[in-house]
Amino acid sequence: MSWPSYRKRYLPSMTLAGIQAISDREDALVILPTGAVEQHGPQLPVGVDALLSQVYLDLALPKLADEAPVYVAPPIQAAKSNEHDGFPGTVILHRESLRRMILSAGRQIKEWGFQRVAILNTHGGNISVIKSALRELHLKYELKVEVLSFPYETEITDRERAFGIHANDVESSLMYALTPDLVDPSAATCCWIGSLDDPKILQSEFAPATYAWKTLDISRSGTVGDATIGTAEKGRLWAERAANSLVRRLNEFVGESE
Repeated sequence: MSWPSYRKRYLPSMTLAGIQAISDREDALVILPTGAVEQHGPQLPVGVDALLSQVYLDLALPKLADEAPVYVAPPIQAAKSNEHDGFPGTVILHRESLRRMILSAGRQIKEWGFQRVAILNTHGGNISVIKSALRELHLKYELKVEVLSFPYETEITDRERAFGIHANDVESSLMYALTPDLVDPSAATCCWIGSLDDPKILQSEFAPATYAWKTLDISRSGTVGDATIGTAEKGRLWAERAANSLVRRLNEFVGESE
């Protein structure tokens, strides 16, 4: 077994004695990945969100200094994906189930002697639950917690940036580059829920006010955006930028604890 490439930082690969031997547990950072298993259009596997968090870590963690006190907890791979109900391949956790899983993981991490937890989330539908759970972890267990954000630049159109919210150019390009044996670019589709001039009833994802929605209401293929323009070349470039951005953020975390 060669996965993951960061096995020396992956808590499930360690023995009990190995975890207890970590001398800087109070200042160390434990990453808790949260993803999703849900449809991602006809061109991508249903595990996109679960896979991407692992790929980001695979690319970024080997770039850290060997002595950097950063570790990875067991991932939560299926989560709150009820907006994709009705498509085969979607695994849905109730918001309360996801909340309890995050709280349970945080409590165990605390009992192992760690004090700092960062959520590496790759599914937007989880965010509201994560933020609420992190408040509870801080108040109940006095953990230092936050969402691990690592923005990176992508050369996408204004329309894609506003309305390409699922199985889009970015996700497709990343998966074409990183998991070429799991994708079918020839099956990619384009579906717009609005334009910059006429956003329709359903506003872009980050608009000040939006309506509740279900993917089947707006896209029969499951794609929201233009997946037909995705390329592996773009994906390789963006994946490297993502990894470098994640490394910079982790180094900031490590510096904050010193």
